[in-house]
Amino acid sequence: MKVNPRKKAPGRAGYHHGDLRRTLVRIARDQIAESGADAMSFVSLARLAGVSQPAPYRHFSDRKALLEAVTTEGFEEFAAALTAAAAAGGRDGALRAMALAYVAFGEANIELYRLMFASRLVPEAGTGGALETAAVEAFSRLREALSPTTPADRIQEEAQLIWAQLHGLVMLKADGHITRPLAELVEVSRLFKPS
Repeated sequence: MKVNPRKKAPGRAGYHHGDLRRTLVRIARDQIAESGADAMSFVSLARLAGVSQPAPYRHFSDRKALLEAVTTEGFEEFAAALTAAAAAGGRDGALRAMALAYVAFGEANIELYRLMFASRLVPEAGTGGALETAAVEAFSRLREALSPTTPADRIQEEAQLIWAQLHGLVMLKADGHITRPLAELVEVSRLFKPS
């Protein structure tokens, strides 16, 4: 039996995939959620996307560029969650609502969260790039929530202290040191209640 060289292998979409960039980010996020960022490879991404092994390189120069895209998307979703929480919490409850949204995002997306906050991607991101912009935007949400009740010269410091406490809660839970739902701890914390 002769094989037609122009016929694609069964189940293989070839390069003309539609929005391959978006598909690769989605598959990468799935792999990261399942096994962590260290387990993600371009070979497995190409296989799961049904494209040739070189195809991902048409959209991402290397693995780090893909991880930056995933992390940027994570920060955009994180900022959106904080913004929605602040709006729902109103002036007096915005900070508490954001704290609840923060820990909920961390618990639901722990491997993505680790990539966002426990990797060198953000500190090494280029100034003004998409990743740095998305990370700063997320932090700005907390600063904005503090601005009505905190002296201007203390907003940055207070935001960093709150961020560090929430980050610590998420990481302690992820590493098995806290077993309670983090929302319970936020609810009893005096830090996130209106004064």
